[in-house]
Amino acid sequence: MLPWCLLAQRKAEFAVLEDSIIRIHQQMLSEPIMENRYQMNEQLLYLFEEVLGMKNSFHYKFDSLKTISVLTSPDKNVRLFTWYVLDDRNNCECFGFLQAYSEQQKRYLVFPLTDRSKKISNPSSQRLTHNSWFGAMYYKLLQTEYGGKTYYTLLGWSGGNMFSQYKVIEVLSLSNKGTPTFGAPLFKGYNKTKPMRIIFEYVRKGAKLQLDYSREYYSKRSEKKDRKTNKYTYDTIPADMIIFNRLIPLDESLAKIPQYYVPESSLNDAFMETDGRWVFKPGVEGRNKDNKELVPREHKNREYYKPVE
Repeated sequence: MLPWCLLAQRKAEFAVLEDSIIRIHQQMLSEPIMENRYQMNEQLLYLFEEVLGMKNSFHYKFDSLKTISVLTSPDKNVRLFTWYVLDDRNNCECFGFLQAYSEQQKRYLVFPLTDRSKKISNPSSQRLTHNSWFGAMYYKLLQTEYGGKTYYTLLGWSGGNMFSQYKVIEVLSLSNKGTPTFGAPLFKGYNKTKPMRIIFEYVRKGAKLQLDYSREYYSKRSEKKDRKTNKYTYDTIPADMIIFNRLIPLDESLAKIPQYYVPESSLNDAFMETDGRWVFKPGVEGRNKDNKELVPREHKNREYYKPVE
């Protein structure tokens, strides 16, 4: 443990570097020339390499970063920094760093995240590494356990390309060495395959897909029958879930082209956690927005950068 005077000095160093990151990223967001944006992004990458490599960097909160996503797991074993850059054709490339605790080495390791989403074939079914990452800017982290192993479920967005954008439900896990793996077969009942992650592809312009973790409602058949109709009744039950709008094609003739899919706000599906796995639940209500009492509980257990060629 560092003496308090050295801790204060180190905190001041972190604050200076954080201010530099904020300044460069804000300039990058408003920069009209693509080459300049990528040059500024290189500066960001080197700054993050420097600051995250410093001792005790994991314990600095970086809570002044508003335009770069910072997510920390409840068990303090994982922290993710993610952001994106758009080129002149509105193609999106995501960037990030992962700090992961190594049980073996008893320290935090730093992994740059390299977005290979445009080159990964059948990305829903692949286990990926930090060097072959399905890039996204993450905005939610949920910690669960399954089979005695800890998993971190991530909700994120990517601008994709000029035609499509993506939202993704990603799963991150660590080895005892602290090495990250992206993707795990934790999803049950979604389709006939066993996806490693859930990817929603939909139209780029004018569409907004809801994907969040919140307390919502679903219907469950009760054990009682209606006396008049002799049919089973259904109870409306609140539960915490990953909820998302169902995607539908703009026209039936476009059903096989994801870039022409749009979110239907009146149709919602979800994943609910059951014994550490995410079980698909179609047709949830999605109507908690006006009820302040229905808030989700705390979720239990809750090389340098190389540009894409």
